[in-house]
Order: sequence, then structure tokens, then C-alpha cells
Amino acid sequence: MGRDMKYDERLDYDKPVETVLRMYTDRSYFERKYRDSGAWDVEVLEHEQNGKRFRIKCRFSMKSDAPLPDFAKKFIGESVSVVQQDAWDLEKLTGRIDTEIKGAPVKVFTEMQLKPSGQGCANHLVWNVSCGIPLIGGKLEKVLAEDLQAKSRTDYQVSLKILRDY
Repeated sequence: MGRDMKYDERLDYDKPVETVLRMYTDRSYFERKYRDSGAWDVEVLEHEQNGKRFRIKCRFSMKSDAPLPDFAKKFIGESVSVVQQDAWDLEKLTGRIDTEIKGAPVKVFTEMQLKPSGQGCANHLVWNVSCGIPLIGGKLEKVLAEDLQAKSRTDYQVSLKILRDY
């Protein structure tokens, strides 16, 4: 088994926690973010919000930007179909993203913690990527982690633009 690959990321925002959380829990933010990040066939599958919790599950397709080695191309084509669920505990300011890449034998989840920072706030993310395929699993995890990091940077830049509207 490949050992799980973890990496941390910090997203800084120049608005307070309440404003960023309002964006992170707005259905239209997700639809706009995915479209503006180059995704297509964006569809909200589930969406719920009560006083303490928020959850949204979306399906979309996007181009795979990873420079895939030949062995990985059979799992991940030119484009990927993704189902992603974002969930937030609004009182603890913690969240989790579960990402399923159709046809890819990997599990991806991300834990989030939103905290005040300087004049604004920061979202601290811990990514977990694992692949259950012996021998090539570790290589596939590394390739996917690099692709996810690139997509996350794009996602962040798009989110910074969208945040101006909140």
C-alpha cells in the first residue's frame, strides 16, 4: 500500500472570518468558483445549511493539468469528473472537503480550520491523498498531490476575486 501523502496549505484573506465564512457557505460561490476555475458541467447535487452546519456536494468536470506519466493516464484521462463535498462546523470554524475523482483509485480529503489573522483571517488546510494500489500508489499520490496543489492555487485566486463581492 502507498503511504498517505499529506501536505499543508494556508490561504490568507484580507476580510474577517465572518465574511469569508459567509462566502464559504454560499451555494452561488461554489457554482461561480468552479466555473471561473475552468470547470464545466457544474452541478450542485446536495446542499444544506442549518444554524450550526453547512454542507454542499457538487459534481463538475475539469481538465487534468498534471504532467501524467504513462502509467497514470489509464486512471486519469485528459479531463476528470469530480464529486466534491465541502462541510463546515460553523461554531468551531472547522471544515472538511471530500474529493472523489471518478475512475481514479485514490482518496482525497482535506481538513480546514478558519482563524483570525492580522487584518483578516486564514484558512489552514491539511490535504490527505492516498492510493490503494501497491507499488505505483505512491507515485500516483505524488502526481495527484501536485495537480491538486496547482488547482488549489487557481481556486484560491478565484476565491480572492469572488470575496470582493461579500
